[in-house]
Amino acid sequence: MAPGEHRSVAFSDEAELEPVLAPFVHEGLAGRDKVLYVTDVTHPAVATGLLRGWGIDPDAYAGRLEVRTLGTSDPDVMVAQLTEAAHRARAEGYRALRFTGEMSWAVREGTDSLTAFETKVQALFDSGVAMGICQYDRRVFPPVTLSELQRLHRGTDVDLEFDGALLRIRRSVDPPGLELDGEIDANAVDELTRALTSAVRRERGDVHVDMGRISFIDLSGLRALVDTATSLKEGRSLVLDRVPEHVAQLIGLIGWDKAPGLRVRGGDARWSR
Repeated sequence: MAPGEHRSVAFSDEAELEPVLAPFVHEGLAGRDKVLYVTDVTHPAVATGLLRGWGIDPDAYAGRLEVRTLGTSDPDVMVAQLTEAAHRARAEGYRALRFTGEMSWAVREGTDSLTAFETKVQALFDSGVAMGICQYDRRVFPPVTLSELQRLHRGTDVDLEFDGALLRIRRSVDPPGLELDGEIDANAVDELTRALTSAVRRERGDVHVDMGRISFIDLSGLRALVDTATSLKEGRSLVLDRVPEHVAQLIGLIGWDKAPGLRVRGGDARWSR
């Protein structure tokens, strides 16, 4: 990451934070940045322990790495405090402030406050004196709320509809529709349904769903696809591309391959009914 970038990470446990936050903090301390880690529900001592587990010794970076508890949940005050910290870092000779913080406070304050914070803090990142990664715990945030908030982060892939621990959904342009990557079960079906609904509204003709990178999909996921297909107006289809053979066989076994508005194409052969 570089100054000005504003990203997010959604996680289900602390182990999922390491691949994102460990390099973020490491690179800052190895380079020319100051690092601020703000906790909410996590005690600072626990966060410090996480950093030690990632090979980062906070004691070796006293004055350059700060772990502290959130003191307020007022969006204006929080942005003002981060702005002050960023300018202080620059005055101390650092290139920029690297900020990461737990956003669980929004569960108490409401999504309007969180949206206000994310929108206002972007001006700080745009000034080039800071960069940030906001932490969203899936255990406390509803999936739909997460998806909408992730759209506020400019550093996130603009085509990314959803980025979860087991599933990633991207928009596709040619052919128009969605690309699915990972596993789809009951925990992810709401996100799949939302993305399908958006794609149907966005596109005028057929909607394609590339399933070439799907490693698992249960009946709830398949039903979401079939329900979307049958809801289309006559003349439009939901086209499932690169469907794994075992998934295509399951669709045929259940009889969903004959569902109105659904076309199934498998692998390189691109077969369809």
